[in-house]
Amino acid sequence: MTRRTPRPGSCDVTGKRRRSRAGYSLIEALVSVAIVSMVLTAAAVAMQTMYRVVRQLKDATAYGQVSPRLSLHLRIDAHAATDVSLLNGPNGADGLSLTLAATDEVIEYHSEAGRIVRTWRRGGKELGREVYYLGKTATFRWQKTLLPSPLVELEIIRVMGKIDSADSRHVDRIVAAIGIRVRGEEKGAADASNE
Repeated sequence: MTRRTPRPGSCDVTGKRRRSRAGYSLIEALVSVAIVSMVLTAAAVAMQTMYRVVRQLKDATAYGQVSPRLSLHLRIDAHAATDVSLLNGPNGADGLSLTLAATDEVIEYHSEAGRIVRTWRRGGKELGREVYYLGKTATFRWQKTLLPSPLVELEIIRVMGKIDSADSRHVDRIVAAIGIRVRGEEKGAADASNE
């Protein structure tokens, strides 16, 4: 007598139906899809956080390199200036115009969209332009005071991290005296003529 093996799905020797395991059930497939989607969601959140941190680090690095250069140029220009006027825009003062005595140049600083553009002109002709990128979240405020001594002030406000956080605002001020070099040269010329 030959022994027959039962067909898949047929009854076995005990009379119970045997279940076929040829594929996955719908529930197993749904569970595996849910697990994969949760892993992909976690990976996407981690990637977004990483890109945000990299962007903030790039902005901070760029600011650390650009801010001292902007400060130096603004102070040198203000010291050599004989006349200073604020340039008005739609949101108040959005720039500064400096007239230099010795070279008859006009140097303008304009703030726009997270950057400051420094342009110098002579006789209405543009001689050069320099851009100081200070980050997308940077806003600027220009001020000019005349008493007790003429000063120009640039306030740079940067938002770092979450916008609604109180600790996220970082404020830098660049203050420059107007006409120091000019007044010093006039005083030196007056002292030389008195001798």
